Parts: sequence; structure tokens; C-alpha cells
Amino acid sequence: MPRFSRPLIVAALTSLGLLSGFIPELSRQSLSLDFSRAVYAQQAVTEAEVTNYARAVLAMEPLRQVAYNEIKKIVNGNIPDIQCHRSETINQLPSQEARKIANTYCNQALALVNNYLTPSRFNQITRLAEKDGNLRQRIQDALQRQQESSQR
Repeated sequence: MPRFSRPLIVAALTSLGLLSGFIPELSRQSLSLDFSRAVYAQQAVTEAEVTNYARAVLAMEPLRQVAYNEIKKIVNGNIPDIQCHRSETINQLPSQEARKIANTYCNQALALVNNYLTPSRFNQITRLAEKDGNLRQRIQDALQRQQESSQR
């Protein structure tokens, strides 16, 4: 596995473990999407869903990194956690420019997820992966496969 893909996989898996249940978040460790607080019954996650989940995570990651770095410059490196479903976390940013960047990221992240899974299914898989090591491993394997196929 190429060296540069490991940090991305680690970041994606770290985000799964750090999620508080609300997404998208924009923070150093977190990439997530949650547009409701609904509790889901555990459902089997198909291989197609795991692949689509990995594709969504990989599609969002560059956007998250750009938004994070732009906001970091504006706020001099001290970025609070931003949860897209909670406007007060965006409104706490110190400038209109930073708020605009966060809102743009949130809208883009939602649009990307909709290309692969419904936001509710994405969130459900995220929550299931937090508790299921086998599912986490399946996601990690799918992330690695997606990265390897994109490098060909």
C-alpha cells in the first residue's frame, strides 16, 4: 500500500471512532454526515453499500481538507468542531468568510453522499461501524481497494 494512502485510511477510520452521532462535522479528526437523530435497528450492510460508503468517504475527504485548511487560516489555527446540522456550531466561527466556507462544505458533503447512499443509510453504516469491528475492517478494505483502483 502506498504511504500516502495510509493516512487517508487512518483518518477515515479515526473519524468513525470519533463520531458523536452528528454529521457532517468539520474538524481535524472527523468526517461524518448525519442529518437526523433517528435511531436505527441494526441491519446487514451489503458489500455494495460498503463500497459506496468508501466511495463517499473518499469523495468528501478532499473537500473536508480544503475547508478545514481555509478555515484554519482565517481563525489562526483554532478550529472548533463544526456540525453541519447544528447552525450554532457554524455561527460560532469568528468571520462571515469562515461561516461561508463551512456552509459550502456541508452542502457539498450532502450532495456527494447522495451520489452513493442516502444520508440516513450513510449515518446508519457509520454508527454500525463504531460498534462492529468486522464492518470497520470491511470499510477499511473497501477504502484501500478504492484508493488502489484510482491509482491505476
